[in-house]
Amino acid sequence: MTADERPGNADARSEIAALLQAQFARLTRQLRTMELPHGITPERLSALSVIEKRGPISVTALADNEMVRPATMSRMVSALVQEGFVKRSDDKTDGRGVLVSTTSKGRRTFQRAQELRLQHFADVLSSLGDDQLAAMRSLTTALDRLTVLLERNADQD
Repeated sequence: MTADERPGNADARSEIAALLQAQFARLTRQLRTMELPHGITPERLSALSVIEKRGPISVTALADNEMVRPATMSRMVSALVQEGFVKRSDDKTDGRGVLVSTTSKGRRTFQRAQELRLQHFADVLSSLGDDQLAAMRSLTTALDRLTVLLERNADQD
């Protein structure tokens, strides 16, 4: 039996998984309460982020990415279009399809929201000591690895 197969290690992994889930939930709630530019909700910002990074993108692909129903995403896209953050265009590979991409206003709004969040994080991080900052840097590396592993597992399902 290897060290990783010992029952105590399984308990430790379960405990760490529970702690990570709880902290991610708390962090997500905090992020949702941060100030955003006018007309942007956390859900709209998430969709705008995907459109900015992966667009032009179909509403169906966007809904899949955001894990919501296409009808829900269609309503959100309509609101983003109405606010001038995104635009619709015909999908040249699918005569019936529509693609969504950001407008210059949408890109500016997305950038501003990102700047606000990053500044908030930087302000909070300034109250941490050097050891805690080093731990945060190590944590980002570990979280990146965890995300890659989770993506691989999702792709295998």
